Amino acid sequence: MNPHLTLGTAPDDPGTLGSPPATGPWTHLDIADDPGRFTFALISDRTGLARPGVFERGIASLNLLRPAFAVQLGDLIEGYTDDEGKITAAWAEIDEILAPLEMPLFHVPGNHDVFSDLARKHWLDRYGRLHHHFRYKDVLFLVLDTQDPPVKQSLEAMKKLAGNVKNDPEALRRLVEESIDWEGDQAGARVSDEQTAWAEQVIRENADVRWTFVLMHQPVWQGEGHPVIHRIRAALGDRPYTMLAGHVHNYKTAVIDGRDHIRLGPTGGLWVKAEGDNGNFDHVTLITMEPDGPRIANVTLEGLRDHHGKPLA
Repeated sequence: MNPHLTLGTAPDDPGTLGSPPATGPWTHLDIADDPGRFTFALISDRTGLARPGVFERGIASLNLLRPAFAVQLGDLIEGYTDDEGKITAAWAEIDEILAPLEMPLFHVPGNHDVFSDLARKHWLDRYGRLHHHFRYKDVLFLVLDTQDPPVKQSLEAMKKLAGNVKNDPEALRRLVEESIDWEGDQAGARVSDEQTAWAEQVIRENADVRWTFVLMHQPVWQGEGHPVIHRIRAALGDRPYTMLAGHVHNYKTAVIDGRDHIRLGPTGGLWVKAEGDNGNFDHVTLITMEPDGPRIANVTLEGLRDHHGKPLA
C-alpha cells in the first residue's frame, strides 16, 4: 500500500486499530507514487491570422492542468515583415499573452518566428539560442531548429499574400492548402550539418536516459524524410524515443520503426484540412512519463471549464 495513504478503521472493524482493513469500498490500494513520474505539456501554432483568444485559452488551460513545464512548438508571431517595429510589437504582444503562464515554458523556433536574419536576431536577443537540449528526471529533450538557415522568401510576395486574405482566415486556409503539400516532404525545412552534428553529440553524451523526446517545428520525418532525421535515428539506435512537431496545423500520428512521430494541431492558428475533417481541433497536449514510457493525452480547448463551470475566457 502507498506509504502516504492512511485508512481509517470503522467502529465495527474487527481488525486492530490503525491496521489497514482487508476489504473496503475501493477497487485496490495501489496508488502510484513513482518519483520518476512527471507530466509536461505541449502548446502549438497560433499563426495564420490567429483567432482571437484561442491561444490565450491554451495558456489558461495549462494553468488549470498543472504540468511541470510546457513546450511551445513554434510560430508564435505572424512575422514575414521587414519592419523592425512590427516585429518588436509582435513579440511584445506575445510577452503579454504568456505573462499569466505559471510554469516554465521552453521555446522551439518556427518559420514565422525566425523567417529572416533580422527575425533570427530578435529571437537570439530574446532567448540566446535556437537549438538546445535539457534533461529532466532522466528524460532527454532535444530541440531542433528547422529553419537553419531560414529559407529565403520574398517579403513582398508574403506581404501581398497577407494583403489578399486580410481578415479572411478561410481564404488564407484555402491558399495555404493549395500552395503546399502538407503530407509530403517539408521543402522549406533546413537543418545545418553543424546542428545535426551537435544533435548527434548530445545523444551520445546522454546515452543513459530512459526516454528521448525530439522536438521541432516542422515535421521533417514526412515524405522521404530530411537527412537530419535519418542521422538522428541512427544516433538514437534502439533506445526509445518520440518525435513531436507542429507547423501543419493538423493533428496526425505516424508510427515509424515502432516509434510515435506526432504533429500537433493548432492552438489558435488556422486550420489546415490536410486529412479532410480529421485532425482539426485546437488543443494542448499532456504527456506523462510512466516507468514503461509516455502516456499522451490531447485536451481540446472547448472541453475545459473552470471551477465555476464556465468556459475559459
